[in-house]
Amino acid sequence: MLVKYFLFGFLLDAQICWSYLVLPFATNRVSLQTPSDAQNVGKPLILTPHLKSKRIAYARELSNVEPFLKGIVSNSGFFTVNETYNSNIFFWFFRKEGKDWDSAPLVLWLQGGPGCSSLYGLFEENGPFFVTKRGLKRRKYSWTKDFNVLYIDQPIGSGFSFTNSSSGYISTQEQVADHLYEALSQFFQLYPELKNNNFYISGESYAGRYIPAIAFKIHRLKMAGKSNINLKGLFMISATIDGIALNNDMAEFCFQIGIIDRRIKEELKTMERDTESHIHSRLWKNASRLMDDILFKIYNQSSVSFHDYTKSPSSFEDQYIQFLESPDTRKKIHVGNVTYYECSDKVYDDFDEDIPKTVVPWVEELIEHYPIAFIGGQFDIIVAYPLVINAIKQLHWSGAFEYSKANRSIIYDGKRVAGYSKSTGNLKEVLVRLAGHMVPQSQPRVALNLLNRFVNDKL
Repeated sequence: MLVKYFLFGFLLDAQICWSYLVLPFATNRVSLQTPSDAQNVGKPLILTPHLKSKRIAYARELSNVEPFLKGIVSNSGFFTVNETYNSNIFFWFFRKEGKDWDSAPLVLWLQGGPGCSSLYGLFEENGPFFVTKRGLKRRKYSWTKDFNVLYIDQPIGSGFSFTNSSSGYISTQEQVADHLYEALSQFFQLYPELKNNNFYISGESYAGRYIPAIAFKIHRLKMAGKSNINLKGLFMISATIDGIALNNDMAEFCFQIGIIDRRIKEELKTMERDTESHIHSRLWKNASRLMDDILFKIYNQSSVSFHDYTKSPSSFEDQYIQFLESPDTRKKIHVGNVTYYECSDKVYDDFDEDIPKTVVPWVEELIEHYPIAFIGGQFDIIVAYPLVINAIKQLHWSGAFEYSKANRSIIYDGKRVAGYSKSTGNLKEVLVRLAGHMVPQSQPRVALNLLNRFVNDKL
């Protein structure tokens, strides 16, 4: 098995690869509770039996999270998505802050990887609080200022989500959609007052596969009259929707920003062509290995952060991991002594052959019915903005010609130029200035503003 860890550009072992596109590290760090700890953290709260017994109010009461900060109301627990293998998905739901939360839109947040926890997004990007050495601190531009936000750890094996059987793990986007739909169905049982609210699916990086997968399933069920989830749009950040688009022009981009020379560029372009050939031949593992090799070669030549090429590789300590290891936290969020995987080797390995594949056909159908935003960061390498545009340009949809002729607009944050956008019909694409791979982390105010504009059809 190839080693694939990347820590803000630090090579932790002999191989860097496309795995863990979502995080600036790609560790398989876990938090393990000792038997003595287990006595103090309670048991994992599985809500599914209570929902099946129609004990909705009781399930809701059990899932209440004792507030970590005043005014932050949340619920958490597990939904069983496969009873045969006892596969359970962890969620943490935050109400919109202030009044009228029950009429506010609901945003689902999914982290990428594949195999990384959505709690990274909660603590490091857009949740209501973040962890410092002195404790929790409110996030000024939290998405919960304006929206209800639901964080889900998936696929099974990511974050706190777990299964009791090796057969409970999954490896395809169709299975991702099935598990997410089951979890969402149970969530709307738990929160029936939200089932008619506008629903948006968001996330970043490898979640560019998950988001179309679950959206497509919802869409098809709605068309068949079998779902009433009020899907309104997809808000995708640094999204990889197609393996070829993600691969091609990486060499040219790195050459243009000056981190490789012309000789290395030509070597990489040969590797890109070979990768594309493997993809067309459906040799998925071969394609994944070559994509790894391309990144490894770029890293050896540049030693920059793949998530922000203006920065040098640097390590840092995830204080939120320590927060989650606390017995008090574990008890409050109802996870008991379940092992936490920040990023899971097992999940990544199971999805290895999915990395070079595509979800473009799903996106092409979805964009005819729902607004879709593609948000990219100026300084991102791993899912560089030009690579996102490569994927957009290959979409066959009714607005494709109009998009090709559309003019860009400047987006301002006050008097400051925040980015550039192009909008045609349901397609919205934005380049965020001075942002890296994690746009809400790099430019939090701009990210929240873009989400609000998207939801209000002003993007």
